[in-house]
Amino acid sequence: MNDHTTKLNCAVGDLAITVNCKIPENLGNIVRIISSGGFQEWQGYSELLYTWNVEVATEGGALFYEVEDGIEAYTSGPAPDIYLRRLTPPQGYLLEEFTDSEQLQMDFHEVEVKELADVEGK
Repeated sequence: MNDHTTKLNCAVGDLAITVNCKIPENLGNIVRIISSGGFQEWQGYSELLYTWNVEVATEGGALFYEVEDGIEAYTSGPAPDIYLRRLTPPQGYLLEEFTDSEQLQMDFHEVEVKELADVEGK
């Protein structure tokens, strides 16, 4: 087991904020952890990284991924655990109260946000 998996930052059901991302648009994005993505190759890393399947938890937010033609935006997709930090709401708040929070991410590229199902042909 590599150093990135000895202690995971998140778990299924958590809300998390994206940090340390290679694509600047992904910084500060609020996501919900949906399921484990397992170990995957990730650009810029020689070892496999543990990933989560996440969905954007804020209205109008997107996850940006490098593709052959440039960058595309999606409302859900994989994210390495090392790029995520779990959000702990203040005591007395429900997690659902954060879902309509203002989106923090910045838009550097003009792209059309796609649902993952649109890409997979479902």
